[in-house]
Amino acid sequence: MRARLRLQAYRARDGWACWSALWCPGSCWDAGRGPRSVEETEVVVQSSELVPFEELFKFEDSLVLDPSVIVGRIWFMDTDTAGNLLITDLAHLFTPAGDHTASFSMDACFPTDTGLDVWTAQFAGDNRVILAELGDAVVLFDRSGECLAAKRLAAKFLSFCTAGDSVFVFRGLKGLTKSVMDVYSLGLGFGREINLALPELTRLNLNYHGVAGRDLACFDRGPWYKYHEEMDARPVYVRGRVTKALPDFFVQRDEDLRADIEFRDRSRVLNAFPTPGGLYALDKDSRMGTFSPISDEFRLENMEGRYPVGLSIVSNSGRFRSISTVPYRAPKTARHGYVYFLGDHAPMDNGEVGNPVVIRHRFKAPVDD
Repeated sequence: MRARLRLQAYRARDGWACWSALWCPGSCWDAGRGPRSVEETEVVVQSSELVPFEELFKFEDSLVLDPSVIVGRIWFMDTDTAGNLLITDLAHLFTPAGDHTASFSMDACFPTDTGLDVWTAQFAGDNRVILAELGDAVVLFDRSGECLAAKRLAAKFLSFCTAGDSVFVFRGLKGLTKSVMDVYSLGLGFGREINLALPELTRLNLNYHGVAGRDLACFDRGPWYKYHEEMDARPVYVRGRVTKALPDFFVQRDEDLRADIEFRDRSRVLNAFPTPGGLYALDKDSRMGTFSPISDEFRLENMEGRYPVGLSIVSNSGRFRSISTVPYRAPKTARHGYVYFLGDHAPMDNGEVGNPVVIRHRFKAPVDD
């Protein structure tokens, strides 16, 4: 039986800096720095108002990517403050107008017989780009495509984000007894390990990984990360009150995956409840989470995709109440105040099918009464 979470507020007194201390006893431990000082933290679960997509996002523009470079399936997309696009098919850099300016190849830094497939590519600061693959290879480029650093690391960069001069890598569960986040320098030098609280449903999080590379996002006040049974993300560093958003389309999963679940049954069990798919830094203070599949009662007319997707938007600082909405299609990325979608493929002059159109909507933060 599905059980909806009730609106609740409670206090936790055992961790000033890590959300993990709010879920587990004992002080929050940052490896290499020792336990954080103890300070009271208030955690409030807040029901999210469901509003039409057009009330939160205004259509800004659409662009056709340069047809001189035909991209394949777009796995990952990142943007910078100027609106440049970094698209992971291989890894291509486009201007805000869609002009192609550079391509990045991990093979240039790590020559192999089979080649390396890019998993994610992200901007790192103003002048750098980081590429990571499913294995242990990570490469740092400048924006012209020159390799600055290349390393094989013990930790895979499956989900990472940058804040200031640090790269945060969410490694997640290591077996059933440990969950960690690593911190690197922008030059890919290892800094420290942060131990995180374990999720409530460990086998679910070992078997489901959501949207590629979207298990954490970085903000002005540090990174947030997510587990796949929860209504909202968790901050790594926090002082004072924290709001957890409860979207109307969220339904709490009532049990973990069975240890002996067969592969053919896994998708059915995973899709029985709305699951957090991706976590995005919509702007410097606002986090956006995607949930799918949500109930068909939220499906819009002319909605694309097999399953409807819900968006939950929360201000980290509490500058507006938590809100949620349902878009007509799943977003590809969100950053710097915009959410991006992929449209139909644009036809080329020779009659062949070109690149998908990139559609951009600007976020209109609500104003509380």
